[in-house]
Amino acid sequence: MIPKVSGTCYAIRLMVHISNISTLKSVYYAYFYSVIKYEIIFLDNPSNNWKISTLQQEIIITMAGAQPRTSGRSIFKQLEIPPVPWQYKLLVMA
Repeated sequence: MIPKVSGTCYAIRLMVHISNISTLKSVYYAYFYSVIKYEIIFLDNPSNNWKISTLQQEIIITMAGAQPRTSGRSIFKQLEIPPVPWQYKLLVMA
């Protein structure tokens, strides 16, 4: 699963200079979110949760065009994308 998620990070890094935020969000949901949702639904808990959260934060910061050491909390709110632990809670409760 980590290679698929890392591929999303790479795709976002390539596209950030030539795309707008809505296109980047579409790529995020098509590649990253679909893999995470599959892991949560079928395997009950994503493996390597810490690594996935770190990669998600890297993707979000890249999408926003912020500095690499920026806190992702405000960026998650700005882009209206929930962090992986919240996604897990939302999908388990549904």
